Amino acid sequence: MSRTNEKKIKRKDRLDEVFRVSIVHEENLQEVKNFTYTKSKLYLWITASCLLICALVISLIFFTPLRRTVPGYADIKNNAVFVDLNKKLLDLETEVINQSTYIEGLLTVVSGPSVEEKLNKVTSSDKDDLGYISVALLDQKSFISPVKGTIEKKIGVDEQHFGVDIIAPKNAPIKSVLDGVVINSDWTLETGNTISIQHADNIISIYKHNSVLLKEIGNHVKAGEAIAIIGNTGELTSGPHLHFELWHNGKAIDPEEYIAF
Repeated sequence: MSRTNEKKIKRKDRLDEVFRVSIVHEENLQEVKNFTYTKSKLYLWITASCLLICALVISLIFFTPLRRTVPGYADIKNNAVFVDLNKKLLDLETEVINQSTYIEGLLTVVSGPSVEEKLNKVTSSDKDDLGYISVALLDQKSFISPVKGTIEKKIGVDEQHFGVDIIAPKNAPIKSVLDGVVINSDWTLETGNTISIQHADNIISIYKHNSVLLKEIGNHVKAGEAIAIIGNTGELTSGPHLHFELWHNGKAIDPEEYIAF
C-alpha cells in the first residue's frame, strides 16, 4: 500500500473518530446529558450553519427595506440624496417660471402692449378700434368681486384715481378676481400693504391698503381665493377700505363695468 493511500485512510479515520461530550452536575458530578459526534459531522454542521446564515442575510438584504442601506444597490428614485436634489430642481424650475411671469407683468404695467401686439389683435377691418377688442375680451371674463361692500369713490383717471374705493366690514377677506400669479406683495408708504396679481390676457388686478397680506410673490392663486385682509394702511387712506384697480394692456379699466360689488 502506498504512503498516499495510508495518509488518506488515516485522515478518514480521524474524521470518523467518535467524541463524547457529557454535561454533569457541578455539585455531585452526576451526568445530566451526553451526546456524541465525529469531526466529519461537526464540519458538516458548521458548514450548513454558515450557509443558512448567509442565506438569511442575503434574503434580508434583497427582499426587505434593508437593501436601501447597501451603497449603490438602492433604487435611485428612493435615494434620499436624489430625492432632495430632485426637489431642489423642481423648486428652481417653479421659481424661474414665477420670475418670468413677474417680469412680464411689470413690463405690462410700465409700458403697456407694443404697437405690433395691438395690430395683431385686429382680426378684421370692421374691428379697427382696439378699445372694442379690449371690451369684448373683458366681457368674456368671469370676474369675482374682491370684497362685498359699498363703493365710496369711483374711478377717476383724470384725478389719478385709477380704481374704486370699497367700504366693507372689518377683517373682511380680500379675494382674487381671477386665476393668476402674485407679482407684487409688499408695503409702501402711500398705499400700505399692497398686492398685485397677473392674470391671463395681460390683465392685472391691484389691491391696496390691506391690514394683512396672505400671499407672496410667485404664489399661484385661484379666482375667489383669499389674498389679503381689508385694512387702513398707508398715507393715502382715510379709513378701513379696499382700493381696487383693474388694468388691461397697461390701461386702467373701470371695475364697476365688469364686477358686481
